[in-house]
Amino acid sequence: MYNADRFGVQKGNSGLTDASTDVVGRMVRLGLVVLVYIAMTVFVFQNFIPHLGSALIGPPEDNMQDFWNTWYAASQIRTWHDLGYTNLIRHPEGMTLYYHSFSYPKLVAAAIFGKVFGTRLTSLVVLENLLLIVSFPISAIGGFYLVRHFTRETVGALAGGAVFAFNPSHVAHVAHHLHVSSIEFIPFFALFFILAIEKRSRGFAVLSTLCFALSALSCWYYLFYCAYFMAFLYAVVAIKQKRFLNGWPLIVILCNMVGLVVLLSPMLVPMIVQAKAGGNIYQEGTDTFVADLAGYVAFPRTHLLSGLSKHIYWHLTGNPWEATVYLGLVNIALLAWLILRRKQLDRDLIAFVFTGMGVFAVIASGDYLHVLGHRTIPLPDLLLRYLPFFKNVRTPSRAIVLVYIFLSIGIGYAVATIWRARGATWAGRGALMVLALLMALDWYPLGLPNTPAVCLPAYSLVAQDPDLHVAVLDLPGEYDSAYMMYQACHLHPIVDGYVAREVYKTLGDRLETKDLDRQRRQLTENNVKYIVIHRPDGKLFRWRSEDGQVAQYERTYPVLYSDKEAVVLGVY
Repeated sequence: MYNADRFGVQKGNSGLTDASTDVVGRMVRLGLVVLVYIAMTVFVFQNFIPHLGSALIGPPEDNMQDFWNTWYAASQIRTWHDLGYTNLIRHPEGMTLYYHSFSYPKLVAAAIFGKVFGTRLTSLVVLENLLLIVSFPISAIGGFYLVRHFTRETVGALAGGAVFAFNPSHVAHVAHHLHVSSIEFIPFFALFFILAIEKRSRGFAVLSTLCFALSALSCWYYLFYCAYFMAFLYAVVAIKQKRFLNGWPLIVILCNMVGLVVLLSPMLVPMIVQAKAGGNIYQEGTDTFVADLAGYVAFPRTHLLSGLSKHIYWHLTGNPWEATVYLGLVNIALLAWLILRRKQLDRDLIAFVFTGMGVFAVIASGDYLHVLGHRTIPLPDLLLRYLPFFKNVRTPSRAIVLVYIFLSIGIGYAVATIWRARGATWAGRGALMVLALLMALDWYPLGLPNTPAVCLPAYSLVAQDPDLHVAVLDLPGEYDSAYMMYQACHLHPIVDGYVAREVYKTLGDRLETKDLDRQRRQLTENNVKYIVIHRPDGKLFRWRSEDGQVAQYERTYPVLYSDKEAVVLGVY
């Protein structure tokens, strides 16, 4: 691929365009690669597989909202309008969904699944978990072909694909955010974009545009990061060729950007309209949800040695899953080995890997470089927070996915180099097996949490009401994701509900909680027939003072149902 005259790294074959292997050979290799990565995925999720239809991957948090997304796509989306607005949550006003955390390719899969297999709760739970898990083998396959393009060697490419797909950030987000964990199209985009430039191929330019759009539709953050990747590659070309203007690479970038705008315009136009109308579309976080310098060496919470890094995570800002940017001690050692051996190896490729990692690590660091939670020097992201559109990227640490792209290339090259030098001997193969085992132990997640996905008996009463226009108020507040999941049990609109950007205020924001007689009139006027009060359950459903007093609710409203988990009250 990258020759010395163009990009500064060696020319290679991805396997997609490998003329040295016939079609049958390429298909056999693809089949073996698929089997290897599926086996790895099954191994990683082996403890969860028995619960595939009864629990959601991850603790009770945004994963419950993601399940609502899947349920909504499978059972409620009937027209294009339903993709952009729903009155099933934030009743009675409803809420725009253009800024919601949908992964649109997986919404399509869920919609097809619902039509074919129905929408039973157990079936949808299985679907939700499979939509999460499938990102691992697919992204590994994409990583394999991308790395092989640089290394021209299969063993190193296998290692590189695994490094990308099973990285700790991916594992952390699969337990919390389906859209952020949908990284499977990114390595294909990077590969097709590179092939389009080097081969001057219109076909690969179109494929890169398609994967660019699919990445953006999977998670809006990836629109920005893939665009930054194109800018980075163009800069590499310009510096290597000592020419600022390069016609064909600019055409490929233009093809990607114009194609993206055309393909995504049905969603981008309403988003722009809502932004210009003054909708509440921007949120803080660019100096909170960042990649801390200490995070690169801190064992994540699912690591075998996580106890040694627990005190480090106490200091990091933001959520632990957003702060998970661990590079792996074994991987860092291999990168250090590459630097020490750079004079005997491909220095241009090594420089390409480290420069790419550095650029995207800076982007992932947010407004300021954080060291153990302390802000230090200002970074370029500080400027982007003042730009409309760009300041939608409120969680910079998610750019770590591009750091892992370059890391996978570097690790793949290191393993390929060792394999070429030592792979012919039993001692060399044994050493590589030990290395692979250490890498696997360093990446393997222990004790992935899960959330039981069951319908509470209290909702049976609500589900029996044939009028699907009457709504439910769930209390206490702040557990909107759970209430969204439970909506799949009773099918009625809910006053609560959480979307990534709550563009305008609704009844839940102005609900009276002190004067319950006034609240009752408020709820009656808005066709809210039921109140479901959840009893505290571990970390969930802790009562807040701003919700009023539980005893007062039971004096004001008739009790229709009560058990150890919830109380159902009638409003009218």
